[in-house]
Amino acid sequence: MKKTTLNLLLALPTLSAAHYLFPHFIINDTVTKEYEYVREHDNGFQPSWSDGAILTSNDLRCNKGSENHASAPQTAKVVAGRDIVGFQTNLATKIYHPGPVTILMSQAPGDVRDYDGSGDWFKVYQLGTKDPWDGTDQGWLTRDRSQFTFRLPAEIAKGQYLMRIEQMAVHQPYKAKEFFMQCAHVEVDSQYNGAPPSATIKLPGGYTKNDPAIQLDS
Repeated sequence: MKKTTLNLLLALPTLSAAHYLFPHFIINDTVTKEYEYVREHDNGFQPSWSDGAILTSNDLRCNKGSENHASAPQTAKVVAGRDIVGFQTNLATKIYHPGPVTILMSQAPGDVRDYDGSGDWFKVYQLGTKDPWDGTDQGWLTRDRSQFTFRLPAEIAKGQYLMRIEQMAVHQPYKAKEFFMQCAHVEVDSQYNGAPPSATIKLPGGYTKNDPAIQLDS
């Protein structure tokens, strides 16, 4: 076997380990079972980009083929303003690629198991860089973490929701990004009847290739 081929084969486990899923939902101090509350998808460990095509695809919502698994997860019952919620990676794999983690929510018109994510989405959590950022991969607060949790805002109306985690990997100096995303099913108990805690977007439609975040490292 040629030395170059051997070196490539030896590198393969490292490359695959750099990819990750978010199959565990977290409620307060409990890391739930894989896909107990999270929709599986058909994209495996592969990220999504395809020269930016993911930004205009319905797959941007909960990942490729997630609708094939929409009826499988249970719906986690959480209380707005009280519970600590979030996601954990598979096997507690540490986030290796630099880039932000963002968590969005979208209210289902009825049963979340029947919801395709075509409604409005609003942001409830984001983790980016240190302030000030030194421009290095080590300056990302997401790096080497396997859990991303936050207190559910009180300004969320009662109802069932998709909760979507996204990590956008950036690879300086390349323009291509890598999107890793997954959705959980939650039912929010709340006395709040006002607007969501942040501006709303559509998926697809909320991101373009010209957005500053997408152009980072370009």
